[in-house]
Amino acid sequence: MAGLLKGLLPVRAVHLSATAGVDRVCILSDETELLPGLPLGDVLVEELGIDVPYGTAIVISEEDGQDGPTTDEDMSYNLGMVVGNALLDVISRNVFPLHRESSALYVMGCSYHSMASGSGLQHLGLKPAHFRAGLAASLGAFWSGAQHSRVETSGLFLQQDFLASPRLRRYLATIDAGFSAPRPEQIGAGLMHFPGGARSYDQWLGLVQNAVMDRLGAHTARLCDS
Repeated sequence: MAGLLKGLLPVRAVHLSATAGVDRVCILSDETELLPGLPLGDVLVEELGIDVPYGTAIVISEEDGQDGPTTDEDMSYNLGMVVGNALLDVISRNVFPLHRESSALYVMGCSYHSMASGSGLQHLGLKPAHFRAGLAASLGAFWSGAQHSRVETSGLFLQQDFLASPRLRRYLATIDAGFSAPRPEQIGAGLMHFPGGARSYDQWLGLVQNAVMDRLGAHTARLCDS
């Protein structure tokens, strides 16, 4: 999973497992404060003796109670949820203007949806359909207002090509009057692909912000010219 994750999210990461409190998998920044002035990274260093450099992403997965190795299908689904949760964390950090947040999340999701088709990731074991299902579960829980993916019942996120669904785009425009984004086929995998190796979480956030705002700006300019 670690090798695939680096291909999807080129950030420094530490992987942990939990017996409870995790909806399959989540991702947090080392700066996440468990209590005021008490960041997660410091707790891991003090309590578990884990080396957590500044700018590390903490990936916490649900402990596997099954016998035998995790299948590629399960791993791919979990990776989809990790990526989806990472994109939700980007939104929570207010790196995009409020009226652009839904559009930015949609554009990022579309890029990763396309990225899953890459032969390099598939050679490493990624199953595109399962990855997209995990991505849909994460984004769907957020957009529908469900507490987590297991209680999301709208049915909007069941299709592999859920982001291309006219019904979903109409729904997003209903909940956010500022929603305006290119169609999925106009958004390539390259948007969220940043070569050059692992970076700090903050460095990755800066690259994401610039790439997505440029793409949304180009879309707005095209609409104004037409």
